[in-house]
Amino acid sequence: MRPLKLINDYFDPKPRLFLMAVNIAILFFIGAADYLTGYKIEISIFYMIPVSFAAWFGGKTPGIIISCLSVLTMAVTDVMAGDILSQYIVEIWNLLMRLGFFAVYSVVLSIVKADLNERRRLIEELQKALGEVKQLSGILPICASCKKIRDDQGYWEQIESYIRDHSEARFSHGICPECVRKLYPDNAERILGKLPNKQSVAMSCNAGKDSAQKCR
Repeated sequence: MRPLKLINDYFDPKPRLFLMAVNIAILFFIGAADYLTGYKIEISIFYMIPVSFAAWFGGKTPGIIISCLSVLTMAVTDVMAGDILSQYIVEIWNLLMRLGFFAVYSVVLSIVKADLNERRRLIEELQKALGEVKQLSGILPICASCKKIRDDQGYWEQIESYIRDHSEARFSHGICPECVRKLYPDNAERILGKLPNKQSVAMSCNAGKDSAQKCR
């Protein structure tokens, strides 16, 4: 599988004009081989190479185009090699059957390639998202009094700093109504009465500091 991967990695980013030129060259050499071997020796299977190349790297339309050119090349090389077309209807029918097979094959192959590209894109996006996620897990040793957390090196740090360093969370400090009444008993009702939402008093503090500062 590694040689196929190397071929895919080399040709996949190439422009379509370059891929079409390579395809025509492959078809030319196969047509020449078909002519040299004569019309009595069948090598139709080798025409699958340019059809597969076009469908895989170009898509449905290039695959169908190369399918038509491959069938046309078969007919021309057989005539040039001396094949006498005594039954035109049979010959035309055989060519149409080959064209149908090549066309269906190229469409299916192009769909498979598109599906693989979509899966690869989703996997890359998922890996990128997982790389950006930090997740806290396990048991965290936390002080029952000051609520500091002990890190892996044995140092105690503020819970805000620990969570900030081990996750994507950021803090915006505030004071809940209960603490407002405890810290400002004389002005608590007035402060809370001015708030449209009495759930908290927003404090504009720097969330990146190691400890929350008291803001007035």
